[in-house]
Amino acid sequence: MPNTNTQYDRTVDIVRNAIPRMSELKIPITPSNYAVWYEYLSDSNQALRQEMDVLLSRGQPITNGEMKGLYERFLKERNEEQWIAKTALSQMVSTLMSQIENVDGHYSGFSSELNDIASSLAGDVSAKELDELMDRAVRATNTALEQGKELKQRLSSLATEMADVRGKLERSQKEARADALTGLHNRLAFQEELAALPRFAAQDAHAPCLLLIDVDFFKRVNDNYGHPVGDHVLRAVAREIKACVRGRDMVARFGGEEFAVLLRDTPRSGCMAVAEHVRAGIERQMIKVPEDFLADELIAVTASIGGAWFREEETPEAIVDRADRALYLSKQEGRNRVTWEGKSTES
Repeated sequence: MPNTNTQYDRTVDIVRNAIPRMSELKIPITPSNYAVWYEYLSDSNQALRQEMDVLLSRGQPITNGEMKGLYERFLKERNEEQWIAKTALSQMVSTLMSQIENVDGHYSGFSSELNDIASSLAGDVSAKELDELMDRAVRATNTALEQGKELKQRLSSLATEMADVRGKLERSQKEARADALTGLHNRLAFQEELAALPRFAAQDAHAPCLLLIDVDFFKRVNDNYGHPVGDHVLRAVAREIKACVRGRDMVARFGGEEFAVLLRDTPRSGCMAVAEHVRAGIERQMIKVPEDFLADELIAVTASIGGAWFREEETPEAIVDRADRALYLSKQEGRNRVTWEGKSTES
């Protein structure tokens, strides 16, 4: 087992020396380039290290295009916004550490906190952990601002930059979980909520309920009116479903013309009422097409719904499978109806 202090010192050394080494090699100091260089210095990716060693052995400057190629091949598959935020924070911590290195002991506490943050950034961090590290960096910087004046101008600029990076990260995380067309949660957000089903099922009085909703014959809308009108219809259906759901319950676009509703802590009779309310609400809609597309045109659609309840000790995937089979039965039996795990309720 490696010595913890040795590993810690090595991590801090990597963060402290990354920027000077990049400058020496005339590599532009951008978040993505810093990410590649940090990965190389940490020796955690052998394939990347081998390619970088070949580039360094040529005795010629590494071009920005070559750095971009390394980033594309080895790092881009990660959560890009989160990774760039992490590396930007690492870059700022590195800059701060180099600036206070020769200042007297007045900033020793600040330096120690930066060292600890740098060590934490060395490994894989979740979005929540990254947010906490940014909090610590901002608090430490603000504390240093209160304690002294020598670095005030430089530290104030860096504190503002960190706040900006954090704001961008928060926005990117929100956008990454929203469906661009309807404004509902997207499938990623739904999968995250689904993964938490066993936990909140154990806490709530009633078993969670899943509804899968599919717009009937939606292809005809696209074929007859065009995809822009089809998108308009999907937005109208999304608004109607959202209007039927309250509180902690979740509405997501599951894919294409399919939506998902996750009802938490709702009695079975309440789940059935919501499902029927959604079905009837969609059927009642006369969706007016914007005049840009078709003047005075109204479109009516219906939806088929499949519902299932979460069962103790089952996987989240199992409830999706049962709701999907119930949805299939709704379509098979004539559409515009709700089917509950083998029981059909006609409109």
